[in-house]
Amino acid sequence: MKLFDDLPDLFYFGFYCPKHNENFNEYSQTILELKDEKENAINFFLKEFRKFLGSEDIVIVTVPPHNSSNPYSGIRKLAKQIVLLYPNLLDAVCCLERFRDSIRNRTIEDHLKSIRVSNQSLIKEKKVILIDDVLTTGASIQACSRLLLKAGVKSIKVIVLGKTMRNIEDAHYFIEQNKDEYIQETIHELNLNHSLAMQSYEMQQDFLKEEEINEHISVDEWSNEQHDYCDTDDEHYDIDEEAQQKHEAIDEKYDELLIEIFMKEQEEYSYFENSMVALDNDFQYYIDEAHQVLDGHKCFSIDNPFVLHFKDW
Repeated sequence: MKLFDDLPDLFYFGFYCPKHNENFNEYSQTILELKDEKENAINFFLKEFRKFLGSEDIVIVTVPPHNSSNPYSGIRKLAKQIVLLYPNLLDAVCCLERFRDSIRNRTIEDHLKSIRVSNQSLIKEKKVILIDDVLTTGASIQACSRLLLKAGVKSIKVIVLGKTMRNIEDAHYFIEQNKDEYIQETIHELNLNHSLAMQSYEMQQDFLKEEEINEHISVDEWSNEQHDYCDTDDEHYDIDEEAQQKHEAIDEKYDELLIEIFMKEQEEYSYFENSMVALDNDFQYYIDEAHQVLDGHKCFSIDNPFVLHFKDW
């Protein structure tokens, strides 16, 4: 399960190829069946949502249909089913209303002139997942996001079933051309995070060592001051004994603290090593998955970084 804050700002399960396109496939057909409110398509996408949604308090909203006379759609039926699965999800599926039919080749401004927010109290100061079936220009998503933010939502994550893709071959080529860049970026990020973590532990150690020295100095100052008031050898001896005990207690305390940091260092190093080893396997998995998604054989997993590579296509 994914926490809301860990979700990408825009995530799409796969790609949609228009029916007249030579790359039209079974996945695109499933999206069309969802638009027609077919039960099998709703159940298919319901399973995909269940892979990462949890029990967080989140509001579910959908982009409204283009026809103002019919507020219902396949995506809204799907969203209603999602809400039923999770008791903490709040149903604001229909809070965005289309009060005027949208025109063809719609711009953001066209959508803003034909959509309004109802039941604002449902979404105010809430985290919102905005769901749509197909993303082409992104105008409707951007317009709806603006309206929701204006209505006072706390933050928005957008999930769409299919991003329109007309040239699948170019996308396959793009992945192969950019995979080396991706793995280098990932390696760089792992190295950077590891380096920052190790620097942090080093600073903590230096700070503790400085504190330890200062505490020992304080004990010595206390001891010297006490000796000034001593009259007998036994009194001097007792002060030295007590000072020695204080020094030993300080050493013991800081040894334990430094060992804790050392253990954290070892854990961090082990995590870094394991991450580097796992990178090759994960990387190849994500590459293979991206190619399969392009061909309509499966959906993206929520962590696949190649989702972000296609966000501006």
